[in-house]
This record gives sequence, C-alpha cells and structure tokens, in this order.
Amino acid sequence: MSLRPFSRSSALANHGGYASDQSSYSYHQNDVPLRFIVIRHGERVDVTFGAGWTKYAFNYAGQYYPFAENMPPALPYRTDWHDYDVDTPLTANGLKQSWHVGNVLAKYNLPVTACYSSPAFRSIQTADRILEGMGRRGIIPLKIELGLFECSSWYAQSPINFMSDEELIHAGHNIDTNYRSQIKSLRVAENEYQYYERSKETMKKLIKLHQKTGGTVLLVAHAPSLEVLTRHLMQGLPRPERLPELAGKVDYCGMTIVEGDPSTKNWQFRYSLDPQVNWQQQQSNNLLNRSQTEGILSSTSQGASSYQFFPQQDAYPPHVVF
Repeated sequence: MSLRPFSRSSALANHGGYASDQSSYSYHQNDVPLRFIVIRHGERVDVTFGAGWTKYAFNYAGQYYPFAENMPPALPYRTDWHDYDVDTPLTANGLKQSWHVGNVLAKYNLPVTACYSSPAFRSIQTADRILEGMGRRGIIPLKIELGLFECSSWYAQSPINFMSDEELIHAGHNIDTNYRSQIKSLRVAENEYQYYERSKETMKKLIKLHQKTGGTVLLVAHAPSLEVLTRHLMQGLPRPERLPELAGKVDYCGMTIVEGDPSTKNWQFRYSLDPQVNWQQQQSNNLLNRSQTEGILSSTSQGASSYQFFPQQDAYPPHVVF
C-alpha cells in the first residue's frame, strides 16, 4: 500500500463546508451509545535513535541486528527493508508502553469492540500491543484504515510504501483481510486543511459503520489525530496553521475519548477513565481553576497502573498520558 492521489476533486477552499455537515454526525433515536478512543502510537525508533538508524541495524543482506537495548528485539520481513527508514517501528519501550495502555484500559473496563489502525507500522504495532494488554488480541482483528494516516504532504519528500496484509499476517499480526479501507487513496500533496477534511470524512464513515451497534472503537493513529478526528464532532473549525504546534503537545500513547449520547444527540469528551468520577459536572469548575485538575493521578484498585489527565484547553482536546 502506498500513497497515491485522491480520485475526488480538490478540497473546499474555505471552512464553510467543514462546519456545515453536522447532521452526518448526529445520533438518531434508536441508536446506542458509541465511544471512540483516539490514541497516538508509542515511542518510535527513528526519533529515539535518529534518522538513518537503519544503516546501523541492517547489514547489506537486509538482516536486522538491534544495536541498543531499546531497539526492538526483532523486525518482520518486508519487501524492501529500507522502507523502515520512513515507516519506522516502535522501540522496545514503545512496545511495552502500548501493552501497558491496553492493560490500563482493561482494568478500567473499557472493552474494545473494534480496532482501526493507520497503515503506518508503528500504529499497527501499537494497536496490536494494546489489544494484547487487554487480553483481546486474538478476538479483535486490526482493520487497516488509510484515512487515519497523517497529513500526506509531510511525507512528500519520502513517500511511504506501507506493509502489505500478507507481510503483516506473516509477522503474526491479526489483520482483518475482509475489511476495505473507507478512504481508498491519499492525495500526495494534501495540505493541513485537506487533512482535516479527510479525517472528518473518515470519522463520518466509521460512525455510520458503528452507530447501530455502539460499543468502544479504538482508533490508533498519530499525534495530530486527537485534533483532526474530533474537532468537527465538537463543532469546532479546523486550525491548519496551528496543527504542527498542537500535535507537538501529544506524548506517545496520549489519547482522547469522545462519546456519543443518543439522548442528547451530541458528542462530548470523556474527562476520566474512571466511570465513577462525574467529570462532566465538574467541567466548568475545571476551566475556572485548572490547578484543581491538571496533573491529577488516578490508579486502579490493584495499584498497578496510573495516568495523568490534562483538562480541555483551547490548545487541544482533553487527553490522557500514561
């Protein structure tokens, strides 16, 4: 799978089209509650060890040799190992971090009913380990959704050849080979506003797939995904000029949760993993006095896991860091 042009016409030149399609996201009377967990992938090798890391990790024949403790212990075969330069894997810490997130979500009783991943290998690895940490790896297959990938123009100088389903399955990943991506192709020169548009379209299609069955749907993607996949649901306008800055605020495995309520026909952010905490009632107080909420630590009754919650700000959706 590789980046190729959209077949559709150019995106709208202004924000009017983005904000005018609210009805496509509204709930109907007979729908059931639906939740999306949008999460960034775990720690990546190229950022940790620098560009060109593959020169030290592969020999001339393409055999992989980890050269540091935090390198992944093994990497799957792909047609051209040079593709790991751009389509980077997770570090050993990133793999552990992803499993830990799944374990926390399981302890807070957030069972995933479906899982979609960006075709980027780091996102696929993160989704796989999250499901493993939940104990649902063999139950929930990964659906590879091209619409969850980052802004394609950010990769214009180094186009990505994504791993095929066959390569991923051979590597042991539980891939749903019957699923067909809702977004069929990416515009190579896509700008940030078009990225918002494409993300809105992706969410529209995924909501349509799940609004009758409800449940918790995991979307494993990238740092900007927390913004671009949820902005329209909250009736906000896109902020393309600020997107790199906004994405820089999201840590590895940082996530946000949006929930649809059929009774109100609206979407809202969830403000805690703990369902016993009535964060929605306290939201107005949080905004008035952020010092009461920022940096809150919560743990499971078993004491094995904790997370840090950052309240909603103008700069970014409310998100959790593990």
